[in-house]
Amino acid sequence: MKTRALLCVDDDLGILEFYETLLASEGYEVLLARDARQALELFDARKDEISAVMSDYSMPEINGLELAAELKRRDPRLPVILISGCQPLLPENHRVDAFLPKGASLETILNQIEALVNRNGAGQIALSKAAAAAAT
Repeated sequence: MKTRALLCVDDDLGILEFYETLLASEGYEVLLARDARQALELFDARKDEISAVMSDYSMPEINGLELAAELKRRDPRLPVILISGCQPLLPENHRVDAFLPKGASLETILNQIEALVNRNGAGQIALSKAAAAAAT
């Protein structure tokens, strides 16, 4: 079976490294981005490998909601999970597939990723800071 890649986006390097360790131990290739611009560059370079994206909501310059909209413009089928320490007010036309609170368990994160990837038939996954915060 082909290794699935997850894109994790967070401006906190410690959170990214934490996700990388946990998700790699579950067999995922984990791509890390410190901001939305870097995430978009990684996505453009490796879009055929990325199964999903996990992104923190609160990031400088471009927030996770804006990143989700741009990723969906480039690939409408790409699953995007937003993670935040607080419940952001999402507009009706938001492009996020799932929201997880900070602190979510690895099991919760993995279940959400698998559900979205299987629903969309996608082959990759991208993660962000928001995913790390999801609670059980």
